[in-house]
Amino acid sequence: MKKVFFLLMLAAVVCYTVNAAANFGLSQAPTMNVDGTANSIVSKLDKSLFLTEQQKPKLLTIVTSYLQQKINILPLQQSNQKAYTTKLNSMQNGLHNRLKPLLTLTQYTEFMGLKPKTFDETNVLSQLYY
Repeated sequence: MKKVFFLLMLAAVVCYTVNAAANFGLSQAPTMNVDGTANSIVSKLDKSLFLTEQQKPKLLTIVTSYLQQKINILPLQQSNQKAYTTKLNSMQNGLHNRLKPLLTLTQYTEFMGLKPKTFDETNVLSQLYY
């Protein structure tokens, strides 16, 4: 009887621990190294768009701001997908409105052509488009 009681208690502790760990993981917002990601994005865009020295720091500021805003809304992706999508679309429109006057028409057209077909974790540019 003691062994059965012990096994039941052990199972209860394991279930509680697993459940607590799962809930902890869900409540944590995804993290991103904003500065590192922004620098990687600007570097990749520089190679494709041939940015001027005047454009690079301005683009870095725009991308850093966008990524910070994106991190702030990421918890909505799990809790309220509709609100997340609405906010992300608005942020992307704002990003494009800030990029258009910074980039030449040719650069902006090329930028739009760099959009991956789907989100790709290995392509840092996915952070701008998805």
